[in-house]
Amino acid sequence: MIKSLSEAEMTEVYRQRMKRDFPPNELKPLTRILSQKRKHIALCLGYYKQDQLIGYAVLQQDERQRCLLLDYFAIFDHNRGQGLGTCFLNELKTMFADREMIVIEAEAAVTEQARKRIAFYQRAGARISGIQLHLYHVDYAVLTLDLAAVLDDTQVRRRITDLYRRIYPAFFRKLYLRME
Repeated sequence: MIKSLSEAEMTEVYRQRMKRDFPPNELKPLTRILSQKRKHIALCLGYYKQDQLIGYAVLQQDERQRCLLLDYFAIFDHNRGQGLGTCFLNELKTMFADREMIVIEAEAAVTEQARKRIAFYQRAGARISGIQLHLYHVDYAVLTLDLAAVLDDTQVRRRITDLYRRIYPAFFRKLYLRME
């Protein structure tokens, strides 16, 4: 079951889990996540099994709420390898079935872990968009998970550009974001 996380719950998840699950160069400051939550840009969600929090996702949405960016997604260590990540992702797809797509950034490093992560998203139905991002000094492959619409490459690029305009201020995009 998916539930919205309060600011206090999100703070706990950030301090206890996100700092372990993501390298520092991929982790936004907590203040930024909470600020985006207050502005309804970020959706902070918990994934529960029998009322116990076992995973989380932070999604960003564009102004028109057509597209979502899966900014952070994880199942807690001791619950991994049981198919719960796939279940969580499928529940997200159902929850946001009225949206056009979910955009997924997957680290583009040539490592076994990066390859497995991309393969996981592809098994869930995501497709590689061909768009490469360089964000926070990290290279990402962009995948898209079609929901209520199947968009062509031009539409996908436009939606992703709009999404990043909403999420990041112009000075930040100029300094830290490169889309190819």
